[in-house]
Amino acid sequence: MDWAILIFEILLAVAVFLIGLFVKNYLPSYMDEKGKNLATKEDIEEITRKTEEVQKEFREGFELFSNDVKFKYDFFYKQYSELYCKLYAIIIQSEYVRHFIELTDKRTISFEEAPFLEITPTHKETTTFNISKANGSSVTRKTEEIETPISQFNKKELCDYIISNGSLASQKLLKLAVAYRFAADHYSGNGSGGSIDVKDIADEEEFRMIKDIVVAIVQDYNLLRKELKLDYNENEIKTGIPEL
Repeated sequence: MDWAILIFEILLAVAVFLIGLFVKNYLPSYMDEKGKNLATKEDIEEITRKTEEVQKEFREGFELFSNDVKFKYDFFYKQYSELYCKLYAIIIQSEYVRHFIELTDKRTISFEEAPFLEITPTHKETTTFNISKANGSSVTRKTEEIETPISQFNKKELCDYIISNGSLASQKLLKLAVAYRFAADHYSGNGSGGSIDVKDIADEEEFRMIKDIVVAIVQDYNLLRKELKLDYNENEIKTGIPEL
């Protein structure tokens, strides 16, 4: 019995010693490694979460950017196709009139002298002969103006067209068109004689603003073509003076 108790105590002592060695040497390193593994897992989860957040923010930001780009492109194209193409064509018509006068009359009219040349309507004159025994003979002449696509747009109507399409015009062009319409009411060349008191000032303002309007149209037109990746005239952007 004593031997059995002694052997048991020895085995218990060895077991305690081995457990002590395990706790002292292996368990700390094991726990440390488990801690590292746990930390690594948590780090990966955190990195994954952050990555997903960044991707979400990027997708949302890119979607907003794409929508903004599409909106601007669609609006620029609408401006270009529905307003500025027609305005620019009218300006080029004016420039060709300038060129035609130079070819036919050998007379040069500079842009500074006349930024916009109007085409007057065609005049049709009708002569009617009335022959009557009772009242004798009489002659009646009637003159009427016939608008053509070429004469349709004078300066005032050009500005009215800009105003009626104001949602597509640049802020600068719209302001000029509205101001020009007011000056044109007092301008001596508008057909009504203008107001004597303000005629000189109105004439100066009318000239200044129609020039600014032409320059704005030419620059806006080319800038829109540049934004739309179409060919454009860099010199017209710089000067605002149309070129044939």
